[in-house]
Amino acid sequence: MNSKTLKLCLVVCTIVGLAHAQTEALRTQKIDTSYFVRIGGIDQYISLKGVKHHPIVLYLHGGPGAAASAHSDKITGSLEQDFLVIHWDQRGAGNTLKTNGLTQPPTWAVMQSDADALLAYVLNTFHRKQLILVANSWGTTLAFHLAETHPKQISTLVAISPLVSLLSSQKSQNKMLIKHYRKHKNRTAVKQLQSINIPYQGAGDMAIQFRWLSAYQGHPIKEDDFKSYLQFFEQWYTQWGVLYDELYKVNRLKKIPAWPCRTIIFSGDNDYTAYYKLTKKFFQRLKVKEKEIHWFNGIGHQIPRAASAKMKALLLKVLTDDGMN
Repeated sequence: MNSKTLKLCLVVCTIVGLAHAQTEALRTQKIDTSYFVRIGGIDQYISLKGVKHHPIVLYLHGGPGAAASAHSDKITGSLEQDFLVIHWDQRGAGNTLKTNGLTQPPTWAVMQSDADALLAYVLNTFHRKQLILVANSWGTTLAFHLAETHPKQISTLVAISPLVSLLSSQKSQNKMLIKHYRKHKNRTAVKQLQSINIPYQGAGDMAIQFRWLSAYQGHPIKEDDFKSYLQFFEQWYTQWGVLYDELYKVNRLKKIPAWPCRTIIFSGDNDYTAYYKLTKKFFQRLKVKEKEIHWFNGIGHQIPRAASAKMKALLLKVLTDDGMN
C-alpha cells in the first residue's frame, strides 16, 4: 500500500468514525425540557424527559385536574434512560390551568378532542408511527379512547387503576361500606351512606362517600377536617361536575374493547374507587392479543403515591422489551 492509498484509507476511516459518532450522539441525545402546545384553542403544557430517538411514552394523569408533571420522577423516572417520556398537563390542570384559567367546565367531548390533538402532535413532531400510553385513574378513560379511535398508533397501553365503570364502582363501594358499618354498629356512617345519591348530585355526596371510605381504609377524618374536605370537593365539582356526570354513561363492561395493542393493567386489591372486582372482570373480558394484569397487594386507588418504587420498577420491566423493539 503506497502513501497516497494509506492517507485515503485514513481519511475514509476518520469520516466513517465521525459519522458513526455523530449518529450515536443523535441516537442517545438527552431531552429535559417543557413548553406549551396550542391544543383546542388554548396553550397546553407538556414536559419531556429522556432520550430523543428512543420510543415515546405519553403519560395521561388522573383527576381530572390532577397534573403530575411537577412530580414526574416519582411516576415515570425509571423510564427516562430507555424512553422519551412526555407528561401533559391537561386542560384545567397544572401549568395549563395556571396559564389559561378555566372559563367553563370541560366536557367529555372536549377532553377527548384534546387527547386526539396531542397524540397527533407528538407523532408528527417526533416522526413516529406509534407510541406507548401510560395512564392513571381518570387518565385511563382517555387512554381507552385513544386505543379505540387510533388503534394503529398505540403500541402498548398501561392502565393504572383503570376506571371501568364509575357508576358501578360507586354503587359497589357504597354497598360494601354500608355492610361493613352495619356489622360494626356505626349508625351514623350507615345513615349518611344511605342518604347519598349515586350518581352523585353534588359535592356533598362525593365527600360523604370519601369520608367513610377513608375511615374504612384506616384514615378517619375528623369533623373539623371534613369541612375542609367538603370545601375542596365543592370547588372541584364546580370545575369538573359536567364531565363527571358524563362519565357515568361510560361502561367498559358493556362494550368490551378489541384494540390490537398490548394491554397491561396495574390494580390495587384494595381499590374501591375504581372497584378492583370490576377491573378483574374487565381484564377477563378484554379482547386483545396480548394482555397482563399485575396486582398491588394491600394498595388502594393511589398506586403512584402509595407504591411509587414498586410501580416504577414494574413499569420499566414490562415496557423495556416491548418498547425497545
